[in-house]
Amino acid sequence: MRIVICDDHRLLVEALATAIVRAGHTVVAVAWTPADALVAVERHRPDVLLLDLTFPNGDSLEAAREVVARHPRTRTVVLTGSNSLRSLQAALTIGVAGYLRKDEWIDQMLATLERCVRGERVFDEVLMRRLDGSVLKRERNRMATNDLTPRERAVADLLQEGLNTAEMVARLGISESTVRTHVQAILNKLSVHSRVQAVALLDGLPGHGDEATREERVR
Repeated sequence: MRIVICDDHRLLVEALATAIVRAGHTVVAVAWTPADALVAVERHRPDVLLLDLTFPNGDSLEAAREVVARHPRTRTVVLTGSNSLRSLQAALTIGVAGYLRKDEWIDQMLATLERCVRGERVFDEVLMRRLDGSVLKRERNRMATNDLTPRERAVADLLQEGLNTAEMVARLGISESTVRTHVQAILNKLSVHSRVQAVALLDGLPGHGDEATREERVR
């Protein structure tokens, strides 16, 4: 991994940098402010930006938002000593790849960074459990739908329209096996077991009701 660290706590930065190098990764730059982090990401295009949440003049979520928007290949991971659920929810909404507490063991931090580089999104489990259940469910669903590829999104839209497999083949001009592969990928990413459940989630419905009718509609 090629990593940019942005934190104004020098001792923590030095400890992190040492551990990162010992693990066989590279610290391509150290930034002391969010503004400097934006410059470093633009210059080095790292795999990961490890970004402290709080700075003397405020938090770094706006910088995180800009990196996520402008440099999607750089996985932005927020590092915090705060228990703020508002900050966690804001980070979720922005679309950062990870949200870690500073009291984690450094080895655990590195393992999380590696997971984020592989495409996972990893958030502090204790803080996540403290979020209101309905908010957590909505954010997890949004995270899952954000992970859909453009083609999977197109298939998901057709699921919501009620098209069956043959109709999707005709609409998209792809093979039946390809349609089924995309549908299965959608089910896996949404953590559901049927097209009915996928449509219910995508529609914002509770997933119950007249399932027999819905099953016939989306089969």
